[in-house]
Amino acid sequence: MAEIPPRAKSILVLGAGELGTAILDALTSHPLYNPSSTAITLMIRPSSSSHPTPEKQAQQSLFREQGIRLVGGDFESSSEAELTDLFRPYTAVLHAGGMTNSSGTMMKITRAVLAAGVLYYVPWQYGVDYDIVTRQGGQGMFSEQIDVRDLLRSQTKADWVVLSCGIFMSFLFEEFWGVVKPVEDKIQVTALNSLSDILTVTATKDIGRCMAELLYCRDTPVNCSVYVAGDTWTYAEFAEAVARGTGKEVIRHECPVEYLREESQRDPGNQIKRYRVVFAEGRGLSWPKENTWSAERGMQMEGVEEWVRRNYK
Repeated sequence: MAEIPPRAKSILVLGAGELGTAILDALTSHPLYNPSSTAITLMIRPSSSSHPTPEKQAQQSLFREQGIRLVGGDFESSSEAELTDLFRPYTAVLHAGGMTNSSGTMMKITRAVLAAGVLYYVPWQYGVDYDIVTRQGGQGMFSEQIDVRDLLRSQTKADWVVLSCGIFMSFLFEEFWGVVKPVEDKIQVTALNSLSDILTVTATKDIGRCMAELLYCRDTPVNCSVYVAGDTWTYAEFAEAVARGTGKEVIRHECPVEYLREESQRDPGNQIKRYRVVFAEGRGLSWPKENTWSAERGMQMEGVEEWVRRNYK
């Protein structure tokens, strides 16, 4: 078995949602994983540890069976100094729970990672390419992500990777996102702006696999953005894949960016509506699948049609 790099000796994962769970599964199933040389820890809220719901209790039992250690901590309410102390024992910190973080949390975590002497950091930057979206995109909602990138690029204490995957595959099928919805015995696919617009999508299990490969292997890139993809398609091609995967007729619809901007301006506190505007504007959302690191690595990634057959009922 190949020797893992020093960064993979002691790994801390922040977040046990869909992405965090996928990352933990991938870390513990990777061919280079050896529990005698790699310790994996998940940070959970103290309330989840002391008073878990039955669902959380079952999830935590499964994590323990996988050899994952659980440690209490709250990156939202903890101070930077407290997080620095918490992060100090770890060689890698993987942030997998940042979509609903309050303002300032991502920068606080990043500063704490650097102060703690962590060797390797993956921030919450999985979706769009924020360098292209810019600070003005999404009515300024991504300024902090760009601050995180600027800070990481300005230092040499820790190696880091921004894992750019486009939109999570499952997110496209969430009712609140408004792209895919059942209409009687048919399915409606609504393009955010135009059916000719292009988007990159990746299944969370594959994001986890890419994360594990990046972390465990010595020949993987650092201190840069790494692009991966399950599929890169137009909305029209996406609709065709949904039709093939479900065997149902698909109704195609477009929601122009002008309408989405007006909708967001009427409800400025709604983060999802602001996200929809960003995706309708179309900048920094896609990259050719054949040019991605995952393709160059020869990784078999799940496409839309396969995901639909397996998950969408």
